[in-house]
Amino acid sequence: MIFMNTRSRPSVVIVLSVLTVLLMLAAVLPLVGCGGSTTKVDPQTVLAASTTKMQAIKGFHFVYEVHKPASAKPSGGLDIGRITGNVDAQGHMDASVDAIYGGISVTVGFVSMGDTQYIQDPISHKWQSVAAKDSPVGTLSLSAGTITILSHITGAVSKGEQSKGGADTDHISGMVAPQYVKEIAGSVDTTTDFPTDIWIGVNDSYVYEVDIFGAATPNETDKYWRSISLSELNKSFDIKAPQ
Repeated sequence: MIFMNTRSRPSVVIVLSVLTVLLMLAAVLPLVGCGGSTTKVDPQTVLAASTTKMQAIKGFHFVYEVHKPASAKPSGGLDIGRITGNVDAQGHMDASVDAIYGGISVTVGFVSMGDTQYIQDPISHKWQSVAAKDSPVGTLSLSAGTITILSHITGAVSKGEQSKGGADTDHISGMVAPQYVKEIAGSVDTTTDFPTDIWIGVNDSYVYEVDIFGAATPNETDKYWRSISLSELNKSFDIKAPQ
């Protein structure tokens, strides 16, 4: 026979109540774990609001990366790995390009002013102007390219809220046709649509990151993907052609 002090029953009730609450919390927490909130929004409304904000943005800092499989071999010419820099309200870009050229790692100064680009020789540090269409960097236009993707992503779905760059963002996923990826990839030679993920600020509607998956050229495999991370959003930058 098990004896129980009847005076301890209130304590037992309290313990059972606490355990019940803990079990309820344990069931809820996985739904709001590391992936962020599962709150869904209308993706077209979020994309439209972001298009308006990005069209009026004063400028931003960015890091653009080409993510390659470990087995990837450098392509001919300037094989870009990362571009870090700033973009102003006119879409002009001032950046440094980390790349492989002739099997050697180089960092190249780069300024884009519309149809003209300026490339700094990594050895002599001298600048050379070149038409964007003939540039080894390609026809990059990250500001216009980002806005183009916002306007032309298809099959957009909401993936909930996630944190990017210290901000709460709406994660939107969809597909983008190759002609709309060219301004971000620099060069595109494919007819296959690109799976694309975009993170847009919940409170400010600015783009914080864009990820584009898939091969942009015949030299790449489907293991390639590109990312653009934006920060210092709506900051003014004074970008001029090098002298």
